[in-house]
Amino acid sequence: MINPFFSTTLLPLFKQINIKLHAFEAMQISIDNQNKDLNNFLNNLKTNNDENKPISFNDIFNKLDIIQEPLSKTYGIISHLSSVDDSKEIREIKDKFRPELIDLGKRISQSKVLYDGINKIDTKDKFEKRVIDITLKSMEQGGVNLEEEIKSKLKNIDKSLSDLSSKFSENLLDATKSYKMEVSDISIMNNVPLWAKEMWNKDQPENGPWTITLGGPSIIASLKFIEDSQTRKELYMKYISRAGHENEDIINSIMKLRLEKSQLLGFNTYADLSLSIKMAENVDEILELLNDLQEIALPKAMIEYNEICEFSKNKGHIGDLEPWDITFWSERLKEEKFNMKEEELKPYFSLENVLDELFRIANTLFGVKIKQRTEDIETWHGDVRYFDVYENNGCYDKIIAGFYLDPYVREETKRGGAWMGSCVDKNKALGNDIPIAYLVCNGSPPSKDKPSLMSFSDVQTLFHEFGHGLQHMLTKIEIGDISGINSIEWDAVELPSQFMENWCYDKETLDRMAIHYLDDSKLPTEMYNSLIAQKNFGAAMGIMRQISFSKLDLYLHNNWVEIEKSGKTIWDIQNNIFTECTPYKKVLDEDKFLSTFSHIFGGYAAGYYSYKWAEVMSADCFEAFEEDPDNIDKIGRLFRDTVLSLGGSQPAMDTFVDFRGRKPKVDALLKHNGLLK
Repeated sequence: MINPFFSTTLLPLFKQINIKLHAFEAMQISIDNQNKDLNNFLNNLKTNNDENKPISFNDIFNKLDIIQEPLSKTYGIISHLSSVDDSKEIREIKDKFRPELIDLGKRISQSKVLYDGINKIDTKDKFEKRVIDITLKSMEQGGVNLEEEIKSKLKNIDKSLSDLSSKFSENLLDATKSYKMEVSDISIMNNVPLWAKEMWNKDQPENGPWTITLGGPSIIASLKFIEDSQTRKELYMKYISRAGHENEDIINSIMKLRLEKSQLLGFNTYADLSLSIKMAENVDEILELLNDLQEIALPKAMIEYNEICEFSKNKGHIGDLEPWDITFWSERLKEEKFNMKEEELKPYFSLENVLDELFRIANTLFGVKIKQRTEDIETWHGDVRYFDVYENNGCYDKIIAGFYLDPYVREETKRGGAWMGSCVDKNKALGNDIPIAYLVCNGSPPSKDKPSLMSFSDVQTLFHEFGHGLQHMLTKIEIGDISGINSIEWDAVELPSQFMENWCYDKETLDRMAIHYLDDSKLPTEMYNSLIAQKNFGAAMGIMRQISFSKLDLYLHNNWVEIEKSGKTIWDIQNNIFTECTPYKKVLDEDKFLSTFSHIFGGYAAGYYSYKWAEVMSADCFEAFEEDPDNIDKIGRLFRDTVLSLGGSQPAMDTFVDFRGRKPKVDALLKHNGLLK
């Protein structure tokens, strides 16, 4: 039997994969073959360099793609499974081969032979020039021109950082799933909506007992709806302290190593290194944007918080609001203020209706049709579905892309949050004409008598990840290094995702999407009006939360030398910044948020500000549709032909200007958040 990792099929053979039987063999063979092929490639390239023979783009980049593809495919599947179907065996495989993967990466990124060969390429093709420029810069940042001793240090640092990042994620997943609160007292569940009870006990939701976990949907529901303050407190304290002890030393080690790496590469700080390949030119430019937003948002956040406090007192709450009280009373204020409860809204958003409308929007704006495929598809779990994306030419005949959808929470094996990942990149050199995406969410699964019903936040999340998926799937760039989201500056990568979220509030979109699962009735006008009215409820507090995360990320990566000299802990830094940015000025010592901040101990290091940076652009892009509602199809095609199609083939600012005709303005974002008339 052929190892399923070596299948030549476009889609992975998930059902046939046995991690114990297949993964180790596939990784070892792929690594050995890549080392051998790379040796031959670099030896031939050295000969060409020495003999001063002409070298074409294809001679290097196409051949490298072919050499790297088997291992990239194999490890890509394993890495994906580690996020959606975690196991001891997968962790062992990743730990075993991580050093060899880094060695291989460094053989390429630090190869002077390769660097010199790329510099010899003479091409007039603008896309090829873009790849060359990006690659040379990346290799320079990888230390290609440094002495061998420093190269060796950099390689060891990267190995350590990879190990630490992986351990950070594992600790967080383990800490999240290790705690469960068993509730048998029915009185604690007074006024908790049925859908939340069903999440905690599918078989006996009304009578219990109920098992409340620290997974995202579970903790949010408990803080919103459980009236007993002590129960909320226990859950909240467990949630905010997750992995605090386990990850503290890991965080300190990561920060030290990142600083050392930056300095070896000639940068003063890791922030300087990170920003060297982003749109933002320096930390000061980012802080200027964040401070400008804070100047407007913080006073309004104070007003929002004081309103919650006053409301809670009027409803009988005694004393100051504690952190575990804020979400509960905020939800009660929202219900009363807008005359609508979340449980009243949720039955109108079944996953199927939301998907239908999401796909209709994709058809209207971008000219694609989406259809589920059930035959000849293997998935990693029974809940996972696969969809083909067709060019809309009147019939289903030309597939241009595809995606898997994994919509439901699985707390034991699947990490929290939501994300889009690449399964297959568009790459002409590899014969890959059909890009494939993974879309992963953590929504509520269907119950025995209800379909999967989504909170409005879940709806927005699905639209968000689909936006990422569209940029991956609708690329027209055939060079893998710059197709889809590849090589897009990190602070622009959230543009299409945040852009898609805006459609959730569109009147026509909601009319079609919000249909009650029991009787097919549409969302009543008064509920629609309430939903729109509450759009900006707590917006300023939400903005300040994002600003605090961005500032914390930047401060750590821009000031680590000073932090170490000061003797302050990471928790001191965290709490100082949170206090500065929090309207209620009360931060608990038990709060170990940094130990859960996966973004910055993964791909968003010194880059979390990207969410706000890109939101400025996404709001501005959406305003183009608001300005000309009669021509959204034409504007949609332009958006596809620029933002969605061009990928990393040119600087993100150029792509924005191609669509909008000018550079972005912050006004649209402020208007969308109700902070500017």
